Amino acid sequence: MSRIRALPARMLTLGGTVFCLAALAMAFAAPKPALFGWLAALSFVSALPLGGLALAMMMRIIPGVWRRDLDHAAQSVLSLMPLVLIAWLPIMFGLSSVYEWARQPPAETFKAAFLTPLFFDLRTLFILAAACWLAQALPRSRSPALPIAGLIGFVILQEILATDWLMSLDPQFHSSGFALYILAGQMLTALALLILFSVTEGGVAKPSVLGALLITAILLWAYLAFMQYFIIWSGNLVQGAVWFQRRGTGIWVSVEVLIALLHLAALFLLFFPPIRRSKRWLVALALAILGGRMLEYAWLILPQLTAHLGYAIIACGLSLTGLGQLALAILSRAKTVVVQRAASTAAEVSR
Repeated sequence: MSRIRALPARMLTLGGTVFCLAALAMAFAAPKPALFGWLAALSFVSALPLGGLALAMMMRIIPGVWRRDLDHAAQSVLSLMPLVLIAWLPIMFGLSSVYEWARQPPAETFKAAFLTPLFFDLRTLFILAAACWLAQALPRSRSPALPIAGLIGFVILQEILATDWLMSLDPQFHSSGFALYILAGQMLTALALLILFSVTEGGVAKPSVLGALLITAILLWAYLAFMQYFIIWSGNLVQGAVWFQRRGTGIWVSVEVLIALLHLAALFLLFFPPIRRSKRWLVALALAILGGRMLEYAWLILPQLTAHLGYAIIACGLSLTGLGQLALAILSRAKTVVVQRAASTAAEVSR
């Protein structure tokens, strides 16, 4: 990579580092809200490689035009996995500031054993390390055995990760469909980014296919989000009602409406074939969905705070800006590596 091409990546790396350090510096003054903001940003950024990993494994199993259009972008997104592992460290060291059970163990025997800081940290590090290994091994594998086995194991481990990171913020809340809802959101987040990158690079053969995929992903996310709410409401589950009540009062009412509007407006527009076939519309709708995804991760995490919400929102904004710039710097370098790898593979096949 020439110096001219490397300059934007270097500037993004420098800017991202500065913003991340500014967000972490806030933790010295008010650890709890600052780390809540960091976790909200991390949850969004981690959805890109985690959701991308699930999609990449599905591409190896399910053939079609979508694989040719999205494969290079998916391989580039997998390079973000080490960033997620590193960005988790501030939460690991400030666990007691974020999670109530780290300060006061739950009364239930199983929860008390499962939600211990050491076991929690070991689970997270193992899952993220396994995801990093799988992201490295998948592009080099020619056998369908790895993506098939990897997809099964990934769904199981992702359920644990979603429960640990997000659902355990309220140790009294439990929902059997929560992890699948989070997985659907991660895949939607990654798909929107993959479509955005692929379309802007001009390598998309059939935009309408990608638009149809986006419809499917939004519908899956909406179904799982609604079913979780419906089951809690119809079962009159008190702790679930409290969880939703926190996210349905104050500023979060407006955030909730905006999340629904960004997702469902994109879904409605994609039903029109001319919009589904338009690359410009796909870019605009992918950006709208990514905006909605950012808001949803904030909606999932920040309402758990009872004080200093403004401080947490500022920390979240700084963290998102910093981690986002670092992610773009990594993706800009990864793209060159993926293209070179694809060219060498094609040369070997032609021989």
